[in-house]
Amino acid sequence: MSPSQIITGISENKVTYQKYFDVSPDLLFEVWSDPKHLKEWWGPDGFTLSVISFDFRKGGFFEFIMHGPDGQDYKNKIQFLNIVIPRLITYQHVGDGEGDEDVNFQSDIVFEKSGNGTNLTMIQIFSSKHELERVNEKYGAIEGGKQHIGNLQKYLEKM
Repeated sequence: MSPSQIITGISENKVTYQKYFDVSPDLLFEVWSDPKHLKEWWGPDGFTLSVISFDFRKGGFFEFIMHGPDGQDYKNKIQFLNIVIPRLITYQHVGDGEGDEDVNFQSDIVFEKSGNGTNLTMIQIFSSKHELERVNEKYGAIEGGKQHIGNLQKYLEKM
């Protein structure tokens, strides 16, 4: 995997993003699992993040607001389903936390040691191909996923 490249694959209801990072799995996992880091890079280009709550354990919730470049706020809530330090974070995006489940998908974030760095794989699984297409059309989810990983890279370069 090329260090600068984000490989993206789409298959039915699943989007897979892969990228090599020139940092250890421990550091990459920490940057993905600590709100002090998350607020510095989380989200697509132009977005900022306010953390409401962060309970990083199986069954715990991460509630946050993404502030869009258009001035709009987007409430989000995810529930952690599985955590294997420093190899895996699985979570379910459950909408905005106030009953609106407009976007509901599962993400698997896999950290795999590769030489002196880490191969990161982010897999987003939607309920159907139609649902993936709907969310992509409404929110630009696939491009947003690429930008999300790109912003992680930019943050790591500044550290």
